[in-house]
Amino acid sequence: MSDHDQWEDPSEEELAEAAALARALERGTAEAPPEDALQAAALLSFSRDGAELPPDRAEKILADVFAEAKVRRPEAASPWWRWLVPASLVGVAATAAVLISINPGMSDPTELPAPSRSLLQAQAAATTGDPGALADAMNDYRSSVLTNLERRYR
Repeated sequence: MSDHDQWEDPSEEELAEAAALARALERGTAEAPPEDALQAAALLSFSRDGAELPPDRAEKILADVFAEAKVRRPEAASPWWRWLVPASLVGVAATAAVLISINPGMSDPTELPAPSRSLLQAQAAATTGDPGALADAMNDYRSSVLTNLERRYR
């Protein structure tokens, strides 16, 4: 076996050049293709088909070019009026918190008078069909409830 028959494994640099050449041939352009290999490949391609590009390949290249050349607009900031609702809700919540903290006595329940024995007997009698005594007993009870409420909210 002579020295010419034996092939060495490609170096990292040769593999990188081969990958760049493959990208250049596939796409028609590359960042840093090996010039000598690219020129040789272009001559071979030109001699094979007269440098005609198949229509489907031309469409693919054109779509890639348009995709890369497309101007992307930055996202617009949200309009100022979209902040009105959250700001309003925060304001309402703050107002409610202030009102609750200003009048702490409002959280105490008003004590209502207990119903009298005569009111309970009148209610029991009304269930059997005698509503006459219930109206008078309820008037007395309502009067005491309203008196307690009036005292509470003065």
